[in-house]
Amino acid sequence: AHLPVREQKTAMGHAVRAVYLYSGMADVARLTGDDSLYQACETLWNNITTKQMYVTGGIGQTHHGEAFTFDYDMPNDTIYAETCASIGLVFFARRMLEMNPDSKYADVMELALHNGVLSGMALDGKSFFYVNPLSVNPRSCHDDPGKQHVKPVRQKWFGCACCPPNLARVISSIGSYAYTENEDTLWVHLYAGGTVEKEVNGQKAQVVITSGLPWDGDVTLKVESEQPVTMTVALRIPGWCGEDFELEGAVGKECRMENGYLYVSGEWKEGDLLKLRFAMKVKVMQADSRVRQDEGKVAIMRGPVVYCLEEADNGQGLPLVRVKPDAVFTEEKTDELGFTMIMLRVDAKTKKPVTVENGLYQTWQKPVYEGKELRFIPYYAWANSGEGEMEVWVNQL
Repeated sequence: AHLPVREQKTAMGHAVRAVYLYSGMADVARLTGDDSLYQACETLWNNITTKQMYVTGGIGQTHHGEAFTFDYDMPNDTIYAETCASIGLVFFARRMLEMNPDSKYADVMELALHNGVLSGMALDGKSFFYVNPLSVNPRSCHDDPGKQHVKPVRQKWFGCACCPPNLARVISSIGSYAYTENEDTLWVHLYAGGTVEKEVNGQKAQVVITSGLPWDGDVTLKVESEQPVTMTVALRIPGWCGEDFELEGAVGKECRMENGYLYVSGEWKEGDLLKLRFAMKVKVMQADSRVRQDEGKVAIMRGPVVYCLEEADNGQGLPLVRVKPDAVFTEEKTDELGFTMIMLRVDAKTKKPVTVENGLYQTWQKPVYEGKELRFIPYYAWANSGEGEMEVWVNQL
């Protein structure tokens, strides 16, 4: 409330309230055709997603006021990144998509849902995170007053219990985020399996979507319609795969790319199939050099999923490990946590700890490294194996 909304250039204040406000602004801009309000939304969106958003889609850097701080300030261990804030970012993205179908909004929506949102709930659905850290030392969480807002394990409930029911309503309404439509076009923003009903000029059709995401990149869209229907299906090409994808079944259809969506237009009849295959490569990410907290560190992603190291798999001392940016990762499909997911293994190095006798410091000595195999798990699944250290950003070798 520091400035009239059309004059605001930087996301400020309570992160949840901020993105709720921006979502409302976007609704009003769309319903009234107010371009100046839309431009204000675009300015604030760009500030959040290019200068104040964590790699997990989390927002809100400090527990003081549960708020944004300033551009490129991204602490990982004192982070707030409230689950509701990522949910609010999804709300904002959905409304921006309604005004302007651009994949940059859906890319962030997908990132936040798979990481910053889903991490807020345990795999059994019975405990929750209010705060979603990217670096955890349990001792600090218990004994450092500045980090006691960060919990090393999910909680059964909260005095202010906004996050659990907010998670429930988002998960139960995921279809409204996966797809939008107008008179003759169906946009597929998220590749979630399901059935979408579409009516064009009185002709009804169903589009049945089968998806292997986020673990494999195979997606099939099948049309079911008693009579041929002329329409456009707009398929988001995720930013994480770039141009590395394949499309089958579009023979006889007009195809064009626009703002990150592949528009497939033409007549559709019963049984028509589109098959997509997105490349699912492991990517080693680095932050903008202005993010001081992540300098010399890397984060691991595969498709839309961010990965992390956990003490349960890798032992204590996670800040001592080093990963080469060009390391080769081995994929491991497992259901050991109760759900199918892909873990990643990589050969790395761990720095031999330095213990100083009769003091805390000594003259620098060349570090000694030992070989170590690391196991990365999806970030959203951390803390389902007990209390322990966790790191998303890992030192590079």
